[in-house]
Amino acid sequence: MLRKTRICLAALCFVGITLLFVGIGRDWWGWLPKLQFLPATMRVLAGATLGNVAVLLGIVLLTLLLGRIYCSVLCPLGVLQDLILWLRRTLGRWIKPLRKRFKFNKERKVVRYIFLGVMLAAIVADIQLIVALLGPYSAYGRMVSSIAGNGAAPVVIAAAVTFVLVAVCAWLWGRAWCNTVCPVGTVLGKIGSRSLLGIRVDSEKCVRCGACSRQCKASCIEEGTLKIDRSRCVDCFDCIDACKVGAISFGRPAKAAAEPSEASGGRRAFLNTSAVLIAGAAASGIARAQEMKVDGGLAPLEPKSGLERKPLLVPPGAGSVDNFYDSCTACQLCVSACPNKVLRPSTGLEHLLQPMMGYENGFCRPECTACSEVCPAGAISRVDRDEKTLIRIGTAVVNPETCLAAQGKEGCGNCERHCPTGAISMVKVDGIRRPVVAEEQCIGCGKCEYLCPVRPVSAITVKGLEEHIRK
Repeated sequence: MLRKTRICLAALCFVGITLLFVGIGRDWWGWLPKLQFLPATMRVLAGATLGNVAVLLGIVLLTLLLGRIYCSVLCPLGVLQDLILWLRRTLGRWIKPLRKRFKFNKERKVVRYIFLGVMLAAIVADIQLIVALLGPYSAYGRMVSSIAGNGAAPVVIAAAVTFVLVAVCAWLWGRAWCNTVCPVGTVLGKIGSRSLLGIRVDSEKCVRCGACSRQCKASCIEEGTLKIDRSRCVDCFDCIDACKVGAISFGRPAKAAAEPSEASGGRRAFLNTSAVLIAGAAASGIARAQEMKVDGGLAPLEPKSGLERKPLLVPPGAGSVDNFYDSCTACQLCVSACPNKVLRPSTGLEHLLQPMMGYENGFCRPECTACSEVCPAGAISRVDRDEKTLIRIGTAVVNPETCLAAQGKEGCGNCERHCPTGAISMVKVDGIRRPVVAEEQCIGCGKCEYLCPVRPVSAITVKGLEEHIRK
């Protein structure tokens, strides 16, 4: 029953998160990404609200109570590995060489702590590419986005390489990726090793047949000794179903006769990990932002050529360029959610895999708050639509050398007619009507840039603001 319940819950979470990455069901299960451990941690480091702290604390308490159930239910990359393993086991019913049996393997502590150390150093040093590559939720998001056709070449390449590595590990060694490479698995493993409930073995019933060890995808049950490495157990409950004599159950585990030095060493490692996380929080800056509102219209619009922007544009709710890129884990969820394709993966080395913003495919509709509703990492804070016109993310700038009206070639005025905040006016200069921008009114939505008839680069473009301004 426990295994079936776990599979049902995992399936619901996995399908919900997958559909979000293809743009389906934001209003129904848009809360699921907020429950992901690494994005929740990034939100706390970026200036936590009480709700963000509650989510992270909830995951920690759940792990302290039940062990690493998070890794088997909430983590989409973990569930993906289970699916790959299920496929091999299913094929093994008909193809004998594919029949999968596991055996106990010792924990690779050095490798685990190296990857964890690299992740912590990257968070403290704001090297978001490493955070994005090692984060399990972000890795899965890139895979789905690439399949859905929303990924640029670097995203597709990173997704393909990660999928191959994860799939090979799952096919050959079960949950080896979670218990060797994944930093989230390492942190939750240290917490879960002290969980109140876990897999327990009744020594009087156990016949030492080894069925549980051969079925354990985490390779954490030592055959013949009844020892279970709880830091690597992901609470899949496969071992319970595998035991034919009912010797294995889930409950308060018996205290292991661990070596005193080993136990104290594990305690010290756990405390050291916590200390580094707290230091990372202190080293990171606090960020906050909001959003905006306005009528953007629903008419279909034609794409335009992109351009390099300095400073960069980042979405309303990001607060600043630094906060956006320091907090973003490159999960691609905002890219998938953006209805006008304003957000797309960056191909530049500085922000590789993270989203970038541009108006060649559309503009940031003032009534749209999609990206802020789905961002799980705090890179884009959520605000309601009424606030969106109160935040300036950029300023429109007119190029008189290419502007049709300024050149006296056409009585255009397209930018003035479509500006949702009335920031653009056609003013007569030397007998020619040309657009003039009131900077304090412009919010940087990009509607003028997108609807400008000049090709390939618009005559009016939006320059981003390093720090967003709330009017």
